[in-house]
Amino acid sequence: MPDTAAPRHRARPQPPTEERLRRRLAAVLVTAGALAATLLTAAVDPAAPPAPDRDPGRPTSELAQRSDD
Repeated sequence: MPDTAAPRHRARPQPPTEERLRRRLAAVLVTAGALAATLLTAAVDPAAPPAPDRDPGRPTSELAQRSDD
């Protein structure tokens, strides 16, 4: 009668393929970019002050305004 029990040892992990390494590198770069963007957003002040004709606390309109040029 053949032994049908599962082996008690784990198979050795195979070395990562080139495709898997590329995907891992891409994931690390995306994560690092997102983290850097988050930190820069939190640390950097806006480049321009608010417009002088706008109240700083007033919400802005989402509608485009027509130019009479």
